[in-house]
Amino acid sequence: MYGVEGVPVAPGDSRTLRMVLPQTYIPVPGTADQAVLVSGASPVLDLAEAFHGIFDALTSTFRFV
Repeated sequence: MYGVEGVPVAPGDSRTLRMVLPQTYIPVPGTADQAVLVSGASPVLDLAEAFHGIFDALTSTFRFV
């Protein structure tokens, strides 16, 4: 999953920063209802597509040992 969201700059601050926010859910082997959530963020919207590719490549190497 991925998207672009407005993220608050600081608690109580009305300003937001646009961020690319990819998330990958990885099922935990041997369980029916557990998953690991791996998330990332980048403020560089011009490179969002490249960031998604890098994030996908990185999370595809995730292994349970």
